Amino acid sequence: MHPQPAGSEDPDRRGVLVSFEGISGTGKSHLTRLVAPRLDAPLLVEEFSSRRTRADLGSRIISALAAAADGDRFLRGGFPASETLLLLAVQLHTWETIRAPLHTGRTVLEGRSLHSVAVYQAAALHPRDDTAALEQARALMREATAWRPAPDITILLTDHVGTALGRAEQRDGRPISAAERAVHERCARLFTELAANDPRVRHLDRAAQPDPQAAADLITTWVTTAHPQPWPSPALEGVPA
Repeated sequence: MHPQPAGSEDPDRRGVLVSFEGISGTGKSHLTRLVAPRLDAPLLVEEFSSRRTRADLGSRIISALAAAADGDRFLRGGFPASETLLLLAVQLHTWETIRAPLHTGRTVLEGRSLHSVAVYQAAALHPRDDTAALEQARALMREATAWRPAPDITILLTDHVGTALGRAEQRDGRPISAAERAVHERCARLFTELAANDPRVRHLDRAAQPDPQAAADLITTWVTTAHPQPWPSPALEGVPA
């Protein structure tokens, strides 16, 4: 028996969809792992750029993008419009895989969701115009949420860019070039501007809250006190989960 279509479900009977966003090194994966045991058996969805060894459709798309990008950290292979559409397809595939658990009441913690695609791809599509990039990011969010719902809560993690990228270098064992740092610095600003006045976004500044346990406690409170709203998703209305 299929769950009700998106847009017609009872929000009191489904789980909360939470995404973790921010530039590399802000602690998305680490905090997700700390938050998970504080919740009731949540489903963890690793960030899409890490899904290269699985056989599902979303992972195959990421693998193809990574191969075409030839080592580029941002999965850029020289065709930003095509790459944007493929990454949006990955986000839609993720939604189709998590609908059923959500409809059974399970909380889902999603690493790098719609905001990351909107921000990094907008930066790639408009490499020299911050105003155009922000408008593009907003347009990508509108397009994406016509096909899948936005998360109920988006945890935007920020930090001093140098501190965050230092963590990323230590984690990856690979230095971040000056050009890559410039992309992250620009995207850090775009994340903040895109999230402004969005009631679903919870901003956690790691510079102000460096203790990961305290940060995880705060995120847990946000998740457990969330009140999900109905999911309007006309493009998927009637599509079975």
